[in-house]
Amino acid sequence: MKNEMKNELREVLNIFEEAYIQRDVSKVDSFMDALFDKDENVIVVGTSCGELCLGYEEVKDIFSSDWEYWGDLRINADEATIIPLGNTALIHTTGSIKYSFYSNDDTYTRHLGYIKQYFDGVSFDSQKPDKVKLTEINWKLCHLLNKWDGEERHYLWDLRISFVLVKKGSRWIIRQMQFSLPVVGYMPDVRIENIGYDIEGFNAEENKMKNYSINNTLQYEDEILNLLHAFNNEYLQEDKRIDIMASKYFTAYDSLIVNTDKTVYGNQEEIMKLIEDHRKCYDEMKLDYQNCLINSNEDVVWIVTHGTMKKVISENSAFENTVDIIKNIFTSDLDDKGKLFNVRRRIAETLRENARGEEYIWPFRFEAVLIREKGSWVFKYLQFSLPFNWMLEGKTEASSILK
Repeated sequence: MKNEMKNELREVLNIFEEAYIQRDVSKVDSFMDALFDKDENVIVVGTSCGELCLGYEEVKDIFSSDWEYWGDLRINADEATIIPLGNTALIHTTGSIKYSFYSNDDTYTRHLGYIKQYFDGVSFDSQKPDKVKLTEINWKLCHLLNKWDGEERHYLWDLRISFVLVKKGSRWIIRQMQFSLPVVGYMPDVRIENIGYDIEGFNAEENKMKNYSINNTLQYEDEILNLLHAFNNEYLQEDKRIDIMASKYFTAYDSLIVNTDKTVYGNQEEIMKLIEDHRKCYDEMKLDYQNCLINSNEDVVWIVTHGTMKKVISENSAFENTVDIIKNIFTSDLDDKGKLFNVRRRIAETLRENARGEEYIWPFRFEAVLIREKGSWVFKYLQFSLPFNWMLEGKTEASSILK
């Protein structure tokens, strides 16, 4: 029976991937009919800040947009984790997006237009302090003007996709999805400031969740909100023992916990390591549990929300960390040109971040599936992910060039 269920769920993956291979916008309605239900709430979280799609029509629009404008998506079906939970199921899979870069006059003209916006007196970027403007421009040009070989280069960017599905009649339908790109080898794209696209996108997500959640009163809502409240207060607290945190909030066996850098944790010992690492990386976590979107099927609950992580990093500490990273670059397996680019990238990134102050506030996405274990709600699946706004050549170690 379990094998039969997994085969049915793999067929969902096959239909999904085939649609992204064909990229035929005229078939989006038949695609939606095959995998979704107009009568059910559906949520899709995209990779960019503010990309939160709620409801059937918004979800249809993101697929149409992806097929028309996004890169070439492929799923690593053999690596998919499928977790049946009665009439609910979770699929988490890795994949890739093929994205191409060009060195030609049109590329430079387009990017020059982006740079001019910093000085037009109208855009968000033009309202930033001059120090921030100049260091951001320098960081972007570091990637654009590196003079990689060839006029056109193709990369595969690591991708993760999650699906929460329910059995309705004889078929599985998707109720929640998330696309995420792991952050590896650089600072997060999105950093909350008082002005700019980042804070606008974050606030837009909050408003959408707040308005949408009015129609989602559920049997377990109070219990889940209380759990999230406690989790938010205790997760980073040094006086809370890590082993107790792991056993209190996560399943005892076969968890699926995914971090922002694509690391996956599956048992209590590994989860303890994750908590320990997060306590080193962040000073404060603010999870927006009040506006959390909560759905359930029988005794399985799935949620999505966002929040912020804060870290104070002094200018001296940032420079010391960068120096240590550069020393490691010298002994890496990169060729000499790659080493020089990465040294420049690290310096440009440090200058850009320092220009924005010592208080770093990063928004994150928080997606989870919870089950009851010994009478308590615990996380069976949890993913921390970061919004991803810029596709720049050489920006991340989570991409590889196609030779």
